[in-house]
Parts: sequence; structure tokens; C-alpha cells
Amino acid sequence: MSFRIITHHGKAHMDELLAISLLSVYKKELPQEIVRMNPQEAAVLAASGNFSDDTYFIDCSLVHDSKRKMFDHHQDNNTPCSALLVFEHFFPELEGSELHDYIKLVSKIDTKGIKAIDDFETARESRIYFSFSQKLLLKYFEEKPAAVIEIFQKGIEDKIDFAEKRKDASAWLSTEGNIEITEIEGIKVVIYNDRPPLDLYQAVRAEDSLLIDQYQADVIYSFDENREDVRTLFRTNHGHESIDFSRSEVSETVFCHKGGFLLKFVPDSENEWIDIIKQSVLYQSVC
Repeated sequence: MSFRIITHHGKAHMDELLAISLLSVYKKELPQEIVRMNPQEAAVLAASGNFSDDTYFIDCSLVHDSKRKMFDHHQDNNTPCSALLVFEHFFPELEGSELHDYIKLVSKIDTKGIKAIDDFETARESRIYFSFSQKLLLKYFEEKPAAVIEIFQKGIEDKIDFAEKRKDASAWLSTEGNIEITEIEGIKVVIYNDRPPLDLYQAVRAEDSLLIDQYQADVIYSFDENREDVRTLFRTNHGHESIDFSRSEVSETVFCHKGGFLLKFVPDSENEWIDIIKQSVLYQSVC
């Protein structure tokens, strides 16, 4: 069923962009119309009742009332942003997901300001790096809102699908025998004893980042996604100062990044990867 959106005019924010995109995902279609309106005019329209039943008011400085399709937070300082209100109303099953965490961060900034970010004072370059592309996107939303919503709708749908796959990936990683943690000359290694299912490959890679941080692992020894005979050695951020795979001698190299963080090879023995790690150590850790 088609629907239309009323949102505020002027400078666009990630809040209404995300809220409209989430609603589009839930409705499984793009809005028939997105009207960017003066909030005072939106309030008069809402009070008059002179609008169709398929109209949603998003971030228009109105009182939040999901039964009346009004998702707003400006009349109550304790209410989360419009995007989070839409998410909580239509996607309760995704609570705790990566998407949920991001929208909560958006809500924190939208309702409390950019200085509410925990690392605001220490991550200035990160904010500049990411905010530049975000500003371009929001500026384009002001001119062509439907075009940007279409991009975000597809992206959020992919995120939701990926979140489901991550649940299966987490179960696979938790299965006894699939992976193990070891240490070689002070280098902590996550070892894949079995090849992940191909349909979960990327989800497993995303999920194992939690293990990497938990154990502060320096290296992942795993399988190549495309070739069953190829093994991979990947240096994590924790091993940035301690490992360089370009220093090692390998029986059959498939690919070795010049930066030394990724090595793909066809092993000539079961334990060749251990020798490669030993050769790649940049320093001996002190126990």
C-alpha cells in the first residue's frame, strides 16, 4: 500500500533520512511522495486532519503518537530521535543488532548534540573523515529526497539480512572444534580448523572480529573463500606492530600484500603456517 511522508524542510539530518528509510523497508516500497514542509505548516495540517490515512509525519516538531503515524521527539527531551522511534515500533525483533546500535548513536547525537559523543575531543580526524561524506549525502537529500531514500532502503535491507546471517555465523563459531585460539612466540592466533559455509563466509568474518578483540589476537589463520586448497594468514589491527608476512618464505604464494598484512598460499605441509608466522615476527614479546 502506497504512503506519503511529511517531514521538516531546511537543513536535513540523518534522523529523518533514517526514519523514512526504515519505514520504506517495513512497507517494502518507497514513499509515493516526500514533502519537506515548514514545521508550523505541518502542525496546522496535522491539527486539521485534512490528510490521507497513508500519511506519516516524521520529525516535524509534533508530539509523538505512533497510532496517528506521527514519529517525533521535539516536544519531549527524554524521547529518542524519530529514527529510533520508528525502529522500536516496527523492528523490535532487531533489538541489539548492529543497526540498532547505530540508530541509538544517531539518536544520541540528534537529541544531545555532537559533543555527546564519548570520544568527541580525541577523535577529531575521524569525525571530519566521516562527516564530509555524510554532509554531501544530506545535502543531496534536501534536493532529491526520494533518490537518497532508495539507496538507504536497499542498504538497510542488506543490513537486516546480514544481521540474520550473523546469528548463524555466531552459532557456527561457537560450535566446538570449528576454531581455536593459540599462541606462537607471543603472537596470538585465531585458527580456523574448518572452512565456514560459503553462504555465511562474510558474516563469519564480521562476527569473528568480536573474538579478535576479546583475545586481542594478532593473526587469523583461515581458508580462502574461493579456493579450497588455499590458506590465508591475516594480520589484525592488534598485530600491526608485530607481524609482517612479506618477510616470510612460502612454498607456494598465491598472493602477498606488500604491506605484509595478508598472505594467501598453498601449504606444502600441515604446519607450514606456523613457520610463516615465526618468520614474520617483527619483535620477540617479553613475557
